[in-house]
Amino acid sequence: MRKLLFTVAIATATIATAVPAAAEAQGRGDRGRAEWNRGGPTRQAINQLLRDLNRAEAGIQRSVQRGIISRREAVGLRRQANQIRVQLNRAARNGISGREFAGLRVQVNRLEQRLRVERRDRDGRRN
Repeated sequence: MRKLLFTVAIATATIATAVPAAAEAQGRGDRGRAEWNRGGPTRQAINQLLRDLNRAEAGIQRSVQRGIISRREAVGLRRQANQIRVQLNRAARNGISGREFAGLRVQVNRLEQRLRVERRDRDGRRN
């Protein structure tokens, strides 16, 4: 019994000292940021991107309900929003790089711009 307790105590002490050192070496970069996010956007920037995407989708829904844009126009806008969301989810699996984030930011801006254009085009196609 004494041998078993001694072995467990040594194993526990070894693991307790090795795990924090390994986590420190693996998870931190030169500037103290996590390795997976080196050079990438902050969490606040990603949250802002998601808020903008959600706001654009709500604007599409509101515009259809008010009859400002046609259902056909809304289908294209929703498709674009869904593609952005899929790309964001795919990129988030391994951490979003700065380049991926910039591309997604441009796509969200284009979606918002396209929604503004569709609202103001007055092309007579409402339903």
